[in-house]
Amino acid sequence: MFRKYPLAVTSAVLGLISFVHLFGVEKALLAVILGWFALKEIMPGFEKGKKYAYAGIVFGSLYIAVMVIITIIKGPKIIELIGKLR
Repeated sequence: MFRKYPLAVTSAVLGLISFVHLFGVEKALLAVILGWFALKEIMPGFEKGKKYAYAGIVFGSLYIAVMVIITIIKGPKIIELIGKLR
């Protein structure tokens, strides 16, 4: 079943794994990229493969958006903490 669209399944798995601690932005970015390539590769009629690719793109993008928001909110405090450590 998964052999028909391995890029799409890999994208979805990486998108989900990016939410696990120690796996992060690089996995989310890779999920978005692989999902995009999978959408280009999947032939019309294979809707299940497209769903996996879209899931990878959505999960990866969501993780990246959450990390950007956290960085914007907590960034000044982190910079202040680093300044105190010096």
